[in-house]
Amino acid sequence: MKNSVGQRLDVLLDHYIVVCLFLAVFMLTFVGVGSVTVVSLMGLALCMVGLAQRHVRADLWVVLPLAAYQLVSMLSSYVTYGNIVDGYASTQMIYLVIYLVMACLSSGELRLLRQLCAVWAGVVATVGVAQFAYRAAVLGSARRLSGVLGNPNAMGMFLVTGWFLLRDCLPVQEEGRPSWLCCLEPVLLTALAMTLSMGSFAALAAGILALCVEEKRRSTARGTLRYACALLAGAVLAMGTGLLAYLAAARTDVPWFCLPVLLYAAALAVCWPRLGVFLRAKPRAAAGLTAVGVLVAAAAVAVRPSAAATFAERIEMMGSGLGYLMRSPLLGIGPYQWRIQDLYDGGKYFNTWHIHNVWIHVGAELGLVAVAMLAVLAVRFWRKRKTPGQRAGFTAFLVHNMMDTSFFYLGITALLLSAAGDPGAGGKMLAGGAARAFLGVLAVIFAYDLFRYLTV
Repeated sequence: MKNSVGQRLDVLLDHYIVVCLFLAVFMLTFVGVGSVTVVSLMGLALCMVGLAQRHVRADLWVVLPLAAYQLVSMLSSYVTYGNIVDGYASTQMIYLVIYLVMACLSSGELRLLRQLCAVWAGVVATVGVAQFAYRAAVLGSARRLSGVLGNPNAMGMFLVTGWFLLRDCLPVQEEGRPSWLCCLEPVLLTALAMTLSMGSFAALAAGILALCVEEKRRSTARGTLRYACALLAGAVLAMGTGLLAYLAAARTDVPWFCLPVLLYAAALAVCWPRLGVFLRAKPRAAAGLTAVGVLVAAAAVAVRPSAAATFAERIEMMGSGLGYLMRSPLLGIGPYQWRIQDLYDGGKYFNTWHIHNVWIHVGAELGLVAVAMLAVLAVRFWRKRKTPGQRAGFTAFLVHNMMDTSFFYLGITALLLSAAGDPGAGGKMLAGGAARAFLGVLAVIFAYDLFRYLTV
């Protein structure tokens, strides 16, 4: 046993770049939309790692638009505040560094990074469920699960991204036995249901639809239908369990009643591999459970009657943002300025810093050039050859950002980059001097951001 643990530690030390990237995803999960101190220190560390590498194979159709987006963001901050720290670039610059350092990894190391991130997503889900159970059983109160991300909607999208990543990391072991990683699937879905994040549910549905479309390309219509029913049946069972746990804690006079339901969820996780075999072997049972999904969806909507009003408010918010697009189309009205200007312009006040549509928000605050760069990135990510899980996860992310702000949560976007970012695919080998110069410039920017933030 000790030898086995030692061998695994040796493997991780041999792949220290993977460890550094995983630690970046780990830390970014806790900082929400960003901490200049944490992100600058992390960015400097990753730049040092990248500077030590000889080979960088990156897709310039991702690197250059992402760098251009960051440059426009810095210019917008400078015009608005007279510096580049008080804005998005000081924290979102980490996306570019993560992608460049990922470009130093081999295909095997990328697979290891994804597996570590998938396990981390499962840990985040487990901790979130445990926090919910503690609040319900010990404190006698229950609310939507927000977990370590501190926000139910952000937590929901993190779990959705983690679920698609996990499905992409499920190798079949010898003798046809499924990987133990699949036991994390119901944990992620159960926790997702307890967030009651309607935007995340919609993103999950879009991603599952993308999975089914990918399956249709490789299978017959009958085979695709069976695949879809087995997939949806498992999701309905796990999410239905999470919804029952929430109802038992929040809608009864005895909140600790959620504990037996959560024990069932734990048993479901243990038996998940066998359940998957059953659902694939018994398509009628899978179809029946899939049909029950209509009731689960209806129950979720009934539990959150405010969801319709919230959606209507987001539509109003988007309308407000559209009114600012042409005020300064080149660099926008400035980072974090929409909320302030909208308040003084009159009309309905929205108590949030970000418009719940990333495209409109970026257009309003950073300008149409920044939107164009993000559009190039989205098209490039979509067109690159990806596994079904990567394409589905990216689809879910795009859909969610049409109605929420997950792009601004560093942990979510970093997890997506680890899941769907594949710098080597369609990439070209960068000259060592050019790569080092690029990373050196980024290191200087991070050092400046840190110095100014701590001294001014």
